[in-house]
Amino acid sequence: MASVLITGCSRGIGLALASELASRGWQVLAGARHPAGAHTLQVAARAAAPGSIEILSLDVRHDASVQAAAEEAATKVRVLDVLVNNAGVYPEEGSEPLEQLPLECFEEAFAVNVVGVARVTRLFLPLLTRAAHPRVINISSLAGSISAKEDSRHYCYSASKAALNMLTRAMSAELRPRGITVVAVTPGWVKTDIGGPQAPLGVEESARSLAGTIDRVAHHDAGHFLDRDGNKGVAAW
Repeated sequence: MASVLITGCSRGIGLALASELASRGWQVLAGARHPAGAHTLQVAARAAAPGSIEILSLDVRHDASVQAAAEEAATKVRVLDVLVNNAGVYPEEGSEPLEQLPLECFEEAFAVNVVGVARVTRLFLPLLTRAAHPRVINISSLAGSISAKEDSRHYCYSASKAALNMLTRAMSAELRPRGITVVAVTPGWVKTDIGGPQAPLGVEESARSLAGTIDRVAHHDAGHFLDRDGNKGVAAW
């Protein structure tokens, strides 16, 4: 049974992806900041096959929390086949001009969407390196595309996702020789707290595509920015 750790599973894409991968026979370690309050995730874990979804307390902003989660994960799985860095925040309204945008929004976006990814990845490397085909999937966004940027919206979120794409490239360059494949993937424009109700994709549809892509990601995909179906060249850097 393949194993996967997914961060940010309390709701949205993380929750849907945990359920989808569990239904495909994966052993899912579902990270959540506040497991006791993650009622929908708890329901999903009970509805899944016994032991297929294990909930871990994991706050990507804090070393102690991630270290504790890594230690707990090591008691549940011998190896970690896939790490999905999904936890993310959108701290702004999106339309604020630069003069009115609280700079703390940048700090929050980078703390979770960039630094959090680096923190989780490095602390779970010992489990990843034991796998035969380890993969790190960084959930990015087309909002982070520099070449496609033509407006001034989403300052903080966009900048953090652009930084995540660069982090993906850097991690891929370092970890590919060690057999670890690192990619960035856009899940599409999805109906979540971040995507909003006007988004064309439901979380379940996005999760189905992402699950297939996670399963197919190969070593030659390392360092690429993929769409939710795993295609290269569609999501622009």
